[in-house]
Amino acid sequence: MIVIEVILTIFVILGSLPLFTSLYQFSLIGRHGSKNHYNKTMDYTPRVAIVVPAWNEENVIANMIERLYDMNYQKESLKIYIVDDASNDKTPDVVKSKHKKYPKNVFHLRREKGGQGKAHTLNHGIDIIIKEEWAQAILVIDAEVLFEKRALRKMARHLADPKVGSVTAYIKEGSMPVNFIKKFVVFEYITAQAAARRVQNVIGVMACLAGGAQLHSTTNMYVIGGRIDTSSLAEDTFTTFKSQLNDRIAIFEPNAVVWAEEPDGPVGIWKQRSRWARGNVQLSRAFKYLWFKKSIHPQLDSFRFGII
Repeated sequence: MIVIEVILTIFVILGSLPLFTSLYQFSLIGRHGSKNHYNKTMDYTPRVAIVVPAWNEENVIANMIERLYDMNYQKESLKIYIVDDASNDKTPDVVKSKHKKYPKNVFHLRREKGGQGKAHTLNHGIDIIIKEEWAQAILVIDAEVLFEKRALRKMARHLADPKVGSVTAYIKEGSMPVNFIKKFVVFEYITAQAAARRVQNVIGVMACLAGGAQLHSTTNMYVIGGRIDTSSLAEDTFTTFKSQLNDRIAIFEPNAVVWAEEPDGPVGIWKQRSRWARGNVQLSRAFKYLWFKKSIHPQLDSFRFGII
C-alpha cells in the first residue's frame, strides 16, 4: 500500500511540473519591458527572399501573394518564391498569373515529384535562393498565413544586430467562423506565444521559431547548413536549436503579427498535435546531450530551459 502511495505521489508531482513551469514563465513576463532586444534594432530593410511551400493551394495562394506584395517593404528588396510541391490543382496557373503581374517579385518553382514533406519543399526553394546570391535574408512561411503590413519590417529590424540569426513573428489564429475549439486555440496562442516567447526573450534562448513565420539572415542559413532539417517532424524547432548552437541569437518579435488558419475540429487538432508531439520527442532525443549539462551552451543546457 505504501509503495502505491509513493508511486501515485510521484505521478502527481510530475503532473504538476507543467503548471509550475508555466507559473515560473509568467512571473518573468514583466521583465520583457526592460530586457528585450529593441535597443539594438534600427530601420533595417535587407533584401528578403520569401519561400512559400504550396500544395493544392489554389483557394488561398492568390490572396496570400497579394498580401505579401502589399506589405510596407521596398519592392526592390522583396522576392516571393512559391515552391509548388507537384500540385494537381490550379496552383501553378494562379502563381504564374501573379508572376506576369509582378515579374520582378513573384516566382514559381515547381517540384515534379512531391509528397516528401514541408522541409524538402522548402529546401528546393532555399537551394535556388542561395545560389542566386541576391537575398540577405530568407523568410520561411506557410501558404495559409497572412502578414500584417508592417510585420516583415518589424522582424527585419532585429537583423541589424549581426549577432541575431533569426526572428519569429507573433502568429494569431484568425480564421472564421469562430467555434468552440478555435476559442481554445486562440487562448493557447496567447499563452504559448505572446507570453511564453516573451519570457524566452528575457532568458535569452528560444525554444521554437514559428514554422509559419521565421526570418533568417542568409548568413545564419549558411551556418546551419543551408537547409531545413528533414529528419524530424519538428523541422522548425531543429532549425531554432541549430541556429543558437552556432552562437546566433533567436528573437521573438511580438509586434509583428501574422494571421493563420488552424484546424477547427477534433480530428484536425488531434493530427496536428500528434505530429507536434512526435516531432518534440524526436527533438528531445536528437539533442539529449544538451539537457542540464551547463557546459555546451549558456542557456540551451541550463536547468530552467531544460524544464521549459
